[in-house]
Amino acid sequence: MTDIRNHIESIIDNETAHTDGVSDGVVSKMLKSYDIYDRSSLLGFLLKMDYDELTLVTCDAWKRNCGGVPKNSFIIVRLNDKATTYRQTNSRPFLILARIRETAMTPVAADIQSTIFQIHKVQADIDPLTNSELQWGALRANILGTYYDAPDQKIAFGNDIDSFVSPHFYEIYVPKREHLEILINSFVAEKNPIQIGRLRYTETETTDISDIVPVSVSPNDFLCNRTALFGKTRMGKSNTIKVILDTMLKKESKLGQIVFDLSGEYTYPDPQTGGSLYLAYSNKCTRYSLNPRTPEREVLVGAQPPKMLRINFYQQIALGHYIICALFDSKHPRRPDYMNAFFAWEPIDEDNVSEYYPGEGDRTRYSRALSMYKAFLLEAGFKGGDKLHVRLHLSGPIKKRLAELPGVADFAAIENDRDGKPQLAERQSLPVAARIYERLWNLYNTNREDATLFPISRRSGKPYFDGIHECFLRMIGSRSISGPKKITPFTDYHDPGGGNLAKSIVNEVEEGKTVLIDLAQADQQVSQFYTEMLAKAVLAKQMEKFATLSAEEFEKHSVLFYFEEAHNLFRSDDKDLKSTYNKLAKEGAKFRIGMVYATQSMTTLSPDLLKNTENFFIAHLNDDREVKEIERRYEFAGLGLDIQRARSKGYVRMITLSHRYVLPVQIRLFGSMENETKEEGENP
Repeated sequence: MTDIRNHIESIIDNETAHTDGVSDGVVSKMLKSYDIYDRSSLLGFLLKMDYDELTLVTCDAWKRNCGGVPKNSFIIVRLNDKATTYRQTNSRPFLILARIRETAMTPVAADIQSTIFQIHKVQADIDPLTNSELQWGALRANILGTYYDAPDQKIAFGNDIDSFVSPHFYEIYVPKREHLEILINSFVAEKNPIQIGRLRYTETETTDISDIVPVSVSPNDFLCNRTALFGKTRMGKSNTIKVILDTMLKKESKLGQIVFDLSGEYTYPDPQTGGSLYLAYSNKCTRYSLNPRTPEREVLVGAQPPKMLRINFYQQIALGHYIICALFDSKHPRRPDYMNAFFAWEPIDEDNVSEYYPGEGDRTRYSRALSMYKAFLLEAGFKGGDKLHVRLHLSGPIKKRLAELPGVADFAAIENDRDGKPQLAERQSLPVAARIYERLWNLYNTNREDATLFPISRRSGKPYFDGIHECFLRMIGSRSISGPKKITPFTDYHDPGGGNLAKSIVNEVEEGKTVLIDLAQADQQVSQFYTEMLAKAVLAKQMEKFATLSAEEFEKHSVLFYFEEAHNLFRSDDKDLKSTYNKLAKEGAKFRIGMVYATQSMTTLSPDLLKNTENFFIAHLNDDREVKEIERRYEFAGLGLDIQRARSKGYVRMITLSHRYVLPVQIRLFGSMENETKEEGENP
């Protein structure tokens, strides 16, 4: 056996290594700085190794010299000086990066444990030699990949190893701070990198962290890509979004962004940190709010108040009706039966009436209902209606009968028919129309069987006034019910001067503005409707540009959405392939739309969205189902327990397009310019 071993070693000793001219690369220079005699970095030596994991032998002294070895910390593995003479002719300098996972058994572990047991049992003093022997142990680590020098002398990385030799040819080191910074940030775009936080291995930090390793990202990580933030409430998701926004606002001058702010913390200054996204970038941001306010800090600096998020209910018919329906149940214990037709009604905006109702009869019936609806809004207290005029869309006999009623001619516009007999003019001011509908309800309620006044359609068989007409007439004309008063609280969402909200915001996005949408005062359903309306409008605009602009020109038009409570939008049970959110999940990148979305519930998200997500920020989660879902992604395999344990605010497991493996990161605290390098949870 000895002769065979000597023969093999003689063959190896006769081999000569040659390099291919890249010895001055980044990795080569790093390797030269590590020496087994430098005890400040040496952690140990290999006990065993395969393609996926390794076991290293170390001792307490080496661990102390290295500053400790936290779980999940990075180590580098290099061939020792003797092994470098055994390389193949075309090999390049390389180092293996691994992540410490757990302790491991050694061949003498049982003996060491027995000795320690006996020492404790008899409380004996330990001699120096035994004390030294007892301090040896082993650690197991997962192999993350290999760094090596590329032919252009730039650093290269592969998420595996291509070969390995006997364990005794390897040395294990804790990477030096400056080297680790280079390694983990080596693929962040050199143009416009932004520090997002610092490396943080464990939640417990009893050692000095002055030697901080910064973690950087590139704006390109988020541009036209999908970014997920998962974590329990108050674990720092909002701060991380602010930091990402800060990143994009600093570096992307022409990027259009929309932030759907469900709590007002992006639109207004943070009362805890004093940080204000808007004040820091007021030249790049616009704000919309349902209830604009001006905090004292903004008054002092003369900040412009947010624009009104409210809409004109007389103009945006579909949206206004939806808002009323969505909010009604939150204000009233039950829906009255006489309003059932109102809730079932599906109005459309006036510009689209001909498209939805090509038949003249159906179009007339809808237009009649629309006029009644506007009168109903006026009666409920929606301002601005007194300046409007509507068409009644009533038959001649009805208009003649109404004109004959006492007092009607005193307030209504009257005209003569072909026979010269007086009748109501077809066109009336909205306040007058509301008074006419009051009289019409009494006329109809007492003469509804009169076929000369209210005939049944011969073509369709429909009554002259269908369910929605009768519903509006009753709510306007009946004194026994309080229909209009039921919706009076929703006038807070109405702005008589409001134009086309979606069009205005889309134009601002096209100009490269970051639009902050304050939905803090909105009901969940209303928030979702505003969100979908704006997302749909932006998506339609981007699709139009995609079809009309050249590829080169289209690259200049990117949009980034920010969604909170994403599980309410991108639902796993949404099977509508034509829905706005399904299109964003599957085809958003194609139309240069990126998104940053946050949620506590990964398991209820659309699988299509998860499959197409490039960047992940995972904070504390305590639900086993959520953690298991995360661990299904190979990058996060084995990190589930750490995600459940660590509850520090802003402490995340992060992977982006700029990083090839998961990094444990303490996200910096967004705040004022002087405080923006602080960590989340630290007082400014």
